[in-house]
Amino acid sequence: MRDMSTFPIAAIAAVFALLPISVLACKGRLERNMLGWLLLAAAVVGGSLPAIVELQSGWRSGLAASLHVTAIAILVVFAASVVLNAAALRLAALVGPYVLLLILLGWLASAFQVEPPTAVAPGAWFAGHVLLSIAAYAALTLAAVAACGVLLEERAFKARTDSWSTRVLPPLAETEALQNALLKLAAILLLLALATGAANEFLVAGQALVFSHKILLSFLGFGVVLILLILHHRTGLRGRRAARWLLSGYLLLTLAYPGVKFVREILIGQG
Repeated sequence: MRDMSTFPIAAIAAVFALLPISVLACKGRLERNMLGWLLLAAAVVGGSLPAIVELQSGWRSGLAASLHVTAIAILVVFAASVVLNAAALRLAALVGPYVLLLILLGWLASAFQVEPPTAVAPGAWFAGHVLLSIAAYAALTLAAVAACGVLLEERAFKARTDSWSTRVLPPLAETEALQNALLKLAAILLLLALATGAANEFLVAGQALVFSHKILLSFLGFGVVLILLILHHRTGLRGRRAARWLLSGYLLLTLAYPGVKFVREILIGQG
């Protein structure tokens, strides 16, 4: 077990950097003004501290590093979404708490790791694969967050009540538009990540695909995303059904990425 005193400063700093934007967003008082931009910048900078501390000695492939790198990737993609679409800022009510959860889970994983994971010697194809995989997972995470927003808002509309979701989150049509845009981005990045992963395996092992739980779940997740995009294009699939498809694909990718690491490092105890 790793000494818990080695990591909390960065995690605490990240939590305090993310709390203001999360609280204001949850109260429906976050706007795209000077204060909003400052809080978003603070969240991105503060949220990156755990990843910087975890990776200061080089790339690590463990669960803690994966969770913290995922957290900062989500924040970066979210910030880019806010720059391109003002309505995206209101999703901070869901994004902020989720990133906080990832950072806290990463801290726990770092504390309870049996031993630090072995550093991986990065090659060009491997580095490209890692960056594309992280970006794809971050984009799909934000699409899944938007899908949760769609589910919450549709439930409120059906109940015909003035709920927290309808007051705080973007209008339903804009939430769905964000979900679809992020889903398309995730699909492109996933395709590139799988392609570079196959190229890296070919260069290292002499074969394009070495099937494992991670590879199988990744392809299944990509298949669900692709089917959802085709159904949306051909049949106009949207609303709760589309959101559930998306969340299914996200679950598969989550099992493939942090899920496999959790089983190997925490449940089985292999560093």
